[in-house]
Amino acid sequence: MSFQNYKSFQNPLPPEEVHFQDLRVEPWEDKTRLKIFVNISEFVNPPNINFYIKDSKNSILSEVTLIENVDKEFVFTMHLRNYTIQKELTLHGEIFYADDIGVVNSKTIGFSI
Repeated sequence: MSFQNYKSFQNPLPPEEVHFQDLRVEPWEDKTRLKIFVNISEFVNPPNINFYIKDSKNSILSEVTLIENVDKEFVFTMHLRNYTIQKELTLHGEIFYADDIGVVNSKTIGFSI
């Protein structure tokens, strides 16, 4: 993974067309932290991105919001709060822009710990 300034992207998309190209989860050994791997399309304007991890009862166990993200590809860690052992969880990501545009893309993946 290498850093590339979004202003130098070769094929940037307008806000309405920005989308997830890849979204993956990899649990840490302690099973209370998760590595989130993200790859989104190139963009003209930096998007905001929400991530939620939910259990089978649709309760949010962890959430992260990135404001005006400038990276196309990145990895970060989410921590599970109030976690009781459950094997099946869901990661939901949504790309959005403020006010008039709103959510432009979302992706949901199921995973096991």
